[in-house]
Amino acid sequence: MFEQPIPTLQRDGGTVRILDQTLLPFRTETIALRTLAEAAHAIRSMQVRGAPLIGATAAFGVALALADEGTDDATLARALATLGATRPTAVNLHWALERMRRALQPLPPAARVEAAWAEAESIRADDAATCDA
Repeated sequence: MFEQPIPTLQRDGGTVRILDQTLLPFRTETIALRTLAEAAHAIRSMQVRGAPLIGATAAFGVALALADEGTDDATLARALATLGATRPTAVNLHWALERMRRALQPLPPAARVEAAWAEAESIRADDAATCDA
């Protein structure tokens, strides 16, 4: 039995590490997500499971996209659409993406990467606090 919780999602510099839930309960391995495509795959393939975690992973996917592909409006829109299409009926996913859109769209492109990481971390922390309550 584990004495401390196993982190399911955490930022590691310019990457995001997730616990690959498809391997549970027999193995606990993490995977590094470095791109929008990898974040979308993690959601679609159910490497991340549970509404709050799916939403947080999507938020970090937006940050990865902006850091990797650019910060213009088209990149932001593409990231939101790509992640939104991974699980069309997932309410938390769309809630998190809308929160990211509202936080990032009004900003000048140069400010978006830092703001995206901060907002994604805020979503993750809010969900963790809700789970701990």
